[in-house]
Amino acid sequence: IDHIMARPSSALSYAIRLSIALYMVFSFFVFQKAHVVHGPYDAAAELSRRKQEFILDSGRKKGMQLHQPSTSKILTELHRPVSQILNNPKLPEWVKTYAKWHAQQRKRYFDDMRANATSDVRFLISRCLTNDKCGGASDRLQEIPYSIMLANQTNRVLLVRWEKPARLENYLVVPEGGIDWTVPDDMFPKEENWHLRGKEDSEHKIVSTIRKDSAAPKFRQYQEEELGGNKIYHEIFRLLFSPSEALTARIQSTMKSLQLNPKEYSSVHLRVKYPVKGIKENDFSFEKHKSQITGWSNNAVNCAAELHPNSTIYVSSDNNDTVGYLLEESHFAQHYIDATKHKKHPLVVKLVARDYSTENEHVAFSQTTEVDGFMNVFEDLFIMGLGKCVAHGVGGYGRLAAALCGGECVTAHRKHGGNLNVCSDALKDIQRNIDKR
Repeated sequence: IDHIMARPSSALSYAIRLSIALYMVFSFFVFQKAHVVHGPYDAAAELSRRKQEFILDSGRKKGMQLHQPSTSKILTELHRPVSQILNNPKLPEWVKTYAKWHAQQRKRYFDDMRANATSDVRFLISRCLTNDKCGGASDRLQEIPYSIMLANQTNRVLLVRWEKPARLENYLVVPEGGIDWTVPDDMFPKEENWHLRGKEDSEHKIVSTIRKDSAAPKFRQYQEEELGGNKIYHEIFRLLFSPSEALTARIQSTMKSLQLNPKEYSSVHLRVKYPVKGIKENDFSFEKHKSQITGWSNNAVNCAAELHPNSTIYVSSDNNDTVGYLLEESHFAQHYIDATKHKKHPLVVKLVARDYSTENEHVAFSQTTEVDGFMNVFEDLFIMGLGKCVAHGVGGYGRLAAALCGGECVTAHRKHGGNLNVCSDALKDIQRNIDKR
């Protein structure tokens, strides 16, 4: 029996040993029948995992003291108290003042509604309604800190309303004591005009916007020019958004299974379907572009390893075959086997990923209407945001993840036009030593 628990007794009973053996044989046949080609585990690993689950469950039933991974760090980082964020000395005073003012104005508006009185509270709504063309998750979310700044400057209460592909509240919720951006269905009369793309400084009661492409660059410029380079994007984001209960459970489960502790790993994101360098998203094929993609992928990992040497690297992509290549076929995969199984050299780069048997749905292009179909999009975003560093490519999704991890340890492995930002080979010295043997 593997050493997966502190020796609660000198030996397991013969009955338990026999049960384990039968369970593993049964699991083997079940797994072989249901095995998915791109799953992150091979048969041996799956059997090992099931064996551990069986023994842990047996131990619980017998009252054994087992060593389980702590989840407190993960939960603490996912749901940092708003009071702690507001006490960050890097956060400008206007953010703290606006958070308090927002709560007061929102309450005043609802008090007026209950009294059937006319309210003079004004709103700025970041929206994606049924007939709007809003872009992907990052196109919509990366504008929020800048929108907060605009709302503050124009004395408006910022709200966020998604109707497609699903309500945002399925994935993100207001943290306790945070800025309440939600729009209940009965908040405004049905005949109320939301004045799409109206001027924020106008006299309109409501002004709404769809996807401000210039918002994120302007906020990055504000951080550099007005805040002396201090990165506060992630703090403002966390004042508005915490992962929902369902999303929290997903993130916690994945991070525990991959042994990821906040700020102790780094991430790489590959947006390989982005329409540059001959790529067309609507007819994309990994095999068709494999030589390009493998080059991008290997360089991306090199860049992440350069940022955070000797670390575990979490891999995310808009294409599951790309993740599969890195974890199963790349020279990084062989390096891992040589380091852990054959003990040829120290482990320098360890690549991990959540279950990549199902490809991430694109929030803008997917025909899926199931809420759970987009959970992976937000799961990857938060897991990357909880790491130490992020190496991202083209598109806004990886850049948003980089901002959420603090924005201090970031590199672009591909430039905006699609060209590589070439990083040194993370395994070069190790490989040279192996070749000498």
